Amino acid sequence: MNAGPVSQARHADGRYWDPEIETAPVQKLRQIQEEKLRHIVEHSYANSRFYRRKFDQAGIGPRDIQTIEDLPKLPLTTKEELRESQAKEPMWGDILATPIEQCITVHFTSATTGLPVAMLDTWDDWHNGFVESYARGIYAMGVRPNDMVLPAFAYGPYIGFWSAHVAMERIGCLVMPGGGASTEQRINYMKTYPITVLCCTPSYALFLAEQAQKLGIDLRSEAGIRLTFHTGEPGGAIPSVKHKIEESFGCKSYDIAGLTEIAAWGFECEPQPGGDHIHDDYVLSEVLDLDTGKPVGPGEQGELVLTNLYRHAMPLLRYRTKDIVKIATTPCPCGRTFRRFDGGVVGRLDDMKKVRGVVVYPSKIQECVQGFAEVAEYQVVFSRKEGLDEITVKVETVPHADPAIAQTIEQQLRLTVGIRAEVELLPPDSLPRWDHKARRVKDERTEVPF
Repeated sequence: MNAGPVSQARHADGRYWDPEIETAPVQKLRQIQEEKLRHIVEHSYANSRFYRRKFDQAGIGPRDIQTIEDLPKLPLTTKEELRESQAKEPMWGDILATPIEQCITVHFTSATTGLPVAMLDTWDDWHNGFVESYARGIYAMGVRPNDMVLPAFAYGPYIGFWSAHVAMERIGCLVMPGGGASTEQRINYMKTYPITVLCCTPSYALFLAEQAQKLGIDLRSEAGIRLTFHTGEPGGAIPSVKHKIEESFGCKSYDIAGLTEIAAWGFECEPQPGGDHIHDDYVLSEVLDLDTGKPVGPGEQGELVLTNLYRHAMPLLRYRTKDIVKIATTPCPCGRTFRRFDGGVVGRLDDMKKVRGVVVYPSKIQECVQGFAEVAEYQVVFSRKEGLDEITVKVETVPHADPAIAQTIEQQLRLTVGIRAEVELLPPDSLPRWDHKARRVKDERTEVPF
């Protein structure tokens, strides 16, 4: 069936959307996880030809997976496998584990690299899974029923923005549809209407502020934004980006982490101790060492591997996210017992570059460059000159910036990234802007833009 009961919005004044789960003892959360794990493993084996094949090739069956300790018996799942499946069997591949008649939504990955993957959801997957977890996450940031929210993005086929919109409705917010509006119209909405929450990519938040300034509008005094939350790219978790947004709007800024293939798995809480919680009852997380593939402990970082515990149309078991996270070592002051990652997503394996033997994460370059008030926008170019790898950071400055800022940024980049990078200053309005995922990195060594 494609219909069912929607969870009731929780309009209490408390800090928690679902206090029984969010503050549950760790052992209780483990019990919930293992019950859901056994169910989704059995469902996947019985209904997905993709997973039946992977189980059979590994020589295991559903009964071999009873506890969290059994997870390593399962083979990892990769995005490349999903692409291959859907290429061989258009449109949905052999992953689909429910009749197509039970599915109500289709969304696509953003295809930063490679072809997009189509992901289907049943009514229950969508409303009581993806949307419900998203609502819990933004409620933890402080979004409340009396807020008026402006989602400032073109919705398109991307799941994060649709789930954000429905989640805000779930909480009880008044949602101002800004999908088809221009940047100037969105700025005017913030001036004219009592909008208190802005939702967009972090790059677009900075562009909104930049354009408002050009129009002679001070969003700190002429708009009533008290909170922004950001998805679609990792900038929302980068301290320098967060600081710029907060300074521009006079608000608090939050990050929400997610994947089309899995869920809106991570969220910042109101105290903001410096990282993202994970929805332990919706996804089962592993953090694996980048070299050995073995689990890492608190204070260590590795690749995040997620098992979706609620999604039935397209279940994913031990999915390699390619996100690099670091397990927090201390409890969160918010009181949630969910697992937490320091700094949110600290890097992407897809984005990792090696330059003269040094591993470089573009997110670290972003953290450094956008920490300067003189920087309006930037682009990173990896190239090879006379056999040597080079990094050039093209920096578009705000009007009347001192050219000496180039040398200061170069010095800071060497300290932050650990390698020399040349800074090239550009005049205002030289570089593109985005309302979806920003693409600021170009690797000319492979001639593949990222």
